[in-house]
Amino acid sequence: MRPPGYDARLMPLLLAAAASTCQSNPLKWVCDEIQARTGNGSVLGPVVQDVLDGILVFLLVLIAGWVLRRVAVSAVERRADEQVRTLTRNVMTVLTWVLAVVGGLVAGGLDAVYVFTFGGIFSLAIGLAFQDLLRNVLAGIFILLEKPFRIGDQVTIADQEGVVQTIALRTTALRTGDGRLAVLPNLTVFSSVILNSTALDQRRYSLSVTVLPGTEPSELIEAARGALSATTAISADPRPSVQPAIGADGRRLVVVSYWLDYRTHDPDAVSADLLARIWGASGGAVAGQAESKPEAPAH
Repeated sequence: MRPPGYDARLMPLLLAAAASTCQSNPLKWVCDEIQARTGNGSVLGPVVQDVLDGILVFLLVLIAGWVLRRVAVSAVERRADEQVRTLTRNVMTVLTWVLAVVGGLVAGGLDAVYVFTFGGIFSLAIGLAFQDLLRNVLAGIFILLEKPFRIGDQVTIADQEGVVQTIALRTTALRTGDGRLAVLPNLTVFSSVILNSTALDQRRYSLSVTVLPGTEPSELIEAARGALSATTAISADPRPSVQPAIGADGRRLVVVSYWLDYRTHDPDAVSADLLARIWGASGGAVAGQAESKPEAPAH
């Protein structure tokens, strides 16, 4: 039902008048200047004003987001690790750009309904075109949330082993043992079995001692147990073990296994001290007949 006094012939005139009206905001003077030069019936002034409004809002939101991101990251730095700071920085960056674009379009004169409608369609198209990229981004966020490893950890992922350098939105970078940089997509990292060699403070090490001809294994075992008890750096829980074994070349061995906090003790120094104690307790019967190695790669 049409309201009283409705005249369809007046609608084009009303729309033109609305399109040529300057909005009341700090940039109205720009529109007024353009209208004064081009005439009040021109739509150039309002169009320029809308474009400038959109650009101004976009820049203001971008600057405000940058400031808030700096404040948020600074606040997190005092209470959290590098991984949480990275997650905060990445999420704040994405939110800032999304809000800046949406705010700029709405301030530029586009209806919010159309912005969100076309934004959803555009997001769907982008998602289909760059689904691998988005999957890697989501995998990176979950890696930062779940924390299967941290920056600086020694990890093995798929067929790559190295120290974690960065965890970005799309990729994770490892420094390999020979000094090369391995960059893995986050989706590969997320879906692979991850071996973290530095997640725990203690690591198990083993020391293989050759039983020389004329030496009883039991004597060497007792000497090894005494040396383990005298070495304070070795953890008592889990308990160390001493077991006889046969090497691949048929040699008789005594394998000494122990747990060590490698973060506070030098594994090489501890193994050298342990060998010296075994040597002294066995009367030098194992001189030059031992090798020590960790059962997981040292960091």
